[in-house]
Amino acid sequence: MENLKIRDRIIDFIGTLPTPVSVKAYGSSVAFQGSDSEKDKKQVDLVVIVDDIKKFYEENLKENRYMYKLIPRIYFKHAKVDSLKSYASICYTTHINYGIDTYKMGVIEKKDVLDDLLNWKTFYIAGRFQKEMFTPISDAEIEKANAINKKNALTVALVLLDRKNPTIDKLYETLCSLSYMGDNRKTLKAEDPNKVKKIATYSKDFFDREYKDKTDLFTVNDDGSLNIDYDKVKKSTYFLPLALRSKILAIYDEELSEEDELEKTRDEIKNYLTTIIRKSSKGQTKKGILTTGPKNSVSYALAKLKKGRRKIKSME
Repeated sequence: MENLKIRDRIIDFIGTLPTPVSVKAYGSSVAFQGSDSEKDKKQVDLVVIVDDIKKFYEENLKENRYMYKLIPRIYFKHAKVDSLKSYASICYTTHINYGIDTYKMGVIEKKDVLDDLLNWKTFYIAGRFQKEMFTPISDAEIEKANAINKKNALTVALVLLDRKNPTIDKLYETLCSLSYMGDNRKTLKAEDPNKVKKIATYSKDFFDREYKDKTDLFTVNDDGSLNIDYDKVKKSTYFLPLALRSKILAIYDEELSEEDELEKTRDEIKNYLTTIIRKSSKGQTKKGILTTGPKNSVSYALAKLKKGRRKIKSME
């Protein structure tokens, strides 16, 4: 019931913005991820997709000046497009208080969203869009690209999955873990170590609907174990984003045993995702000082660290 209420309030907040192409809300505010402490106020995470990022900020600075501290205000007013689109092509503003909610709003151009969904350029958007989201404003082209993104994510997860005892639960955990490979927050222990498992568990209906029910790569037995068609999985790797696909096809050209080929393919996937995610994650952290302001940037980072390490301590 609470998720329904927050969704209505998100729609109300979006109505105050310059008209976007699409909006996605993600995270525990819209998709239940287990019982957090009541004192942890959930921030509403938004991706606001626009045609022209510079124009959006020009208009929003006039209409919603309250959202921006002094340094972000100066930055967004004078920054060139290349600066706004550096690293993962998205600019975040945090600590936006509207009504009873607090928002973290990321703004990105549609062409950059499509690029990441189809080509996994940074995986920053692609990884988030593979999980459960609330879409108050939809765009057909983005949804079509995201269907391809999710199909590719499933292929990669099936390759990475342990073949000895594959289960549907382990598959969903592997899917959720893709976007955290090389993530700066994980390295700094600023994330709940159980977050991947929680997302996979509490969003099971979503994963069933978006992955299990839309593929012929595997079937599920009554006990949750999987029957995977590995020939079809291998064929589906030929349709992965080009940069990753080229690396995998080079492995297929080698004369390797099936086991060695699988291990090299797994390593290539992990290295590829870790490298691009680490680069975009670190870059976004640095850019956050300008887009959210030093005070908000530091307080946000400290809050994440405190929450993540509290979760770790509770497990000890």
